[in-house]
Amino acid sequence: MSDTIVAVATPIGNGGVGVIRISGDKAIEIASKVFLPWKNKAPQPRYATFGKIDFDGISDDVLALFFPAPHSFTGEDVVELQIHGGYYLGQTIVAKLIDLGARMANRGEFSKRAVMNGKMDLSQAEGIIDLISANSQTSLKAGANLMHGVLKSRIETLQNKLTDCMCEIDVALDYPEHDIDYITTQKVAKICDQLSKEIDRVLLTSHTGIQIKNGVKVALAGNPNVGKSSLLNALVGYERAIVTDIAGTTRDTLDASFEHNGVKFNVVDTAGLRKTKDKIEAVGIERAENEIRQADIVLVVVEKDEDLISVDNPNVVVVQNKTDLGKKLNVKCDFSVSAKTGENINGLKDLIFEKTIDKELLSNELILTNVRHIECLKQAKKNLDLVKKNQNDTLDCVAVLVSAAWNKLGEITGSTANETILNEIFSRFCLGK
Repeated sequence: MSDTIVAVATPIGNGGVGVIRISGDKAIEIASKVFLPWKNKAPQPRYATFGKIDFDGISDDVLALFFPAPHSFTGEDVVELQIHGGYYLGQTIVAKLIDLGARMANRGEFSKRAVMNGKMDLSQAEGIIDLISANSQTSLKAGANLMHGVLKSRIETLQNKLTDCMCEIDVALDYPEHDIDYITTQKVAKICDQLSKEIDRVLLTSHTGIQIKNGVKVALAGNPNVGKSSLLNALVGYERAIVTDIAGTTRDTLDASFEHNGVKFNVVDTAGLRKTKDKIEAVGIERAENEIRQADIVLVVVEKDEDLISVDNPNVVVVQNKTDLGKKLNVKCDFSVSAKTGENINGLKDLIFEKTIDKELLSNELILTNVRHIECLKQAKKNLDLVKKNQNDTLDCVAVLVSAAWNKLGEITGSTANETILNEIFSRFCLGK
C-alpha cells in the first residue's frame, strides 16, 4: 500500500488514446520527471494540462491530470496521462515510470486501494467489473446499481439491526445485576426471523439476476432436418450455422446470442436426436442431451407430426417450423414460425422471454447477479434461521449465531472480508483497474 503503482488503464492494442494511471504518494514526483510542464510548476488539481512527455529520445504530446488525495479514485494522489494509444508507446512510458520509482500494479490493485481507503466497498468494486463486462441492457443496469451502492445500502441496514441486537445481548450478559428489561432469546429469535425474511426477498431476485448476467440458455432440440439450424440463424439474425438438406449436418453443439427486451439469450443448436451407428454423431447426440437438461428453456422444433419428441427438461415450447410450406399438423404446437421467411420470429422471442424472465423483477433496483453475494446471504440466513430453531438456548449461544450472520453479511461489503477473499476477488480484475 505504500508503493506508488502504475499501469496502462486502457485495453491492449492500438487506438486513438491510451491512459496510463499512477497512484501513490510519489505519483506527482515520478510523473514530473517525464512530463515537461510539471518539471518546474506544480500541477493544478483536476485540470487537464497539455504538454510533452520527453525522455531518452521518446516524445509524445499528451494530456495530464492530477487528482490529489483523498479526492481520487483510489483515495491517494493519482496522475492520469492520456497518450496516443500505441501498445509499444504505452509500455515504453510505463517502463520508464517504473525506472523512476513506480511499481507495476497488480490486477485490480487500483480498485483494491479504493476499497482499502474507504472510497467504495467491496460490492461496489465488483459492480465496476460487472459494468465493464455487461453484455446486455439489463446486465448494464444491474452493474451500475451495484456500483452505486444499492446492495451496500441494503446490507448495512441488515447489519445495523444485528449490531443493535448484539449490543442488547452484550448488556444482558455483562450486567445481569441491573434492574432493567433485558433482551431475551425469544426476542432475538423474532428479530432474526424478520431479517431472514428480508434476505429471502432479496434472494428471490437471484435466479433472474444470474440469467441477466450470464444470459438465458435456450436449447434447440428435435429430429434431424426439422430446421433447428435455420431457426438458430433466424433468431440471432445472421448465418451462424451451416444449413443443408442432409440429415445430421449438425454433429456438435453450436451457440450464438441475441438480445431481446434488454436481456441476452444464448441459443444452442444441437445434433438431431435419433439412433445412429455413427460414433461421431453419437457423441454429438450425447452432448445435445446434456445441453437440453441444462437449458433454461428448450424449443422442440417440428416439421411434421412424427417429429414431436419428449426431452428431459420441464420448460419446453413446441415450435412448428417451415410454415411457409403450408403444412397442417395434428400435434399441438405452442408456436409456428418460418425460419426461412422470418415469419413470427419476433413473436417467438417474446414467448421465450415470457417463459424465462420474471418481468416484475426487472424493475427492481436491487437484483442479485453475483454468486459470491448470493452464497454469503444464504449463509447469513442459515445462521439467522438457527437462532429461531434454538431460541430456547442461552443468550451466549444465540449470540454466536447472530455474530456469524453479521460476519457473513460483512463479507459482501468487505467490512469482514479477510485478505484471501480480497485477493481472490481483485485477481479477477483487469490490469490498470
